[in-house]
Amino acid sequence: MDLIELMRHPAVKGAIAGTLAAMAIDRQAFAAWKSFDDFKKYDWGLALFRWGQGAVIGAMSALGLGWAL
Repeated sequence: MDLIELMRHPAVKGAIAGTLAAMAIDRQAFAAWKSFDDFKKYDWGLALFRWGQGAVIGAMSALGLGWAL
C-alpha cells in the first residue's frame, strides 16, 4: 500500500479531519498570544492530547464506530 492509497482510506481521512477540528479549537488561544512567552507558557501537552483525541474520534467515526464513543 503506497502513501496515496493510504491517504484515501476512510480512517485516515477521518483522523485528519478530527485532528484539524481539534486544532481549530486551539486557534482561538493562538490568536490571543501577544508575545513569544505566551507560546512558551502554552500547555502543549494538553493541546497534543486534544489533537490525538480528535484523530481517534475522527477515524472511529469514519469507520462507522462512532456508536462506541
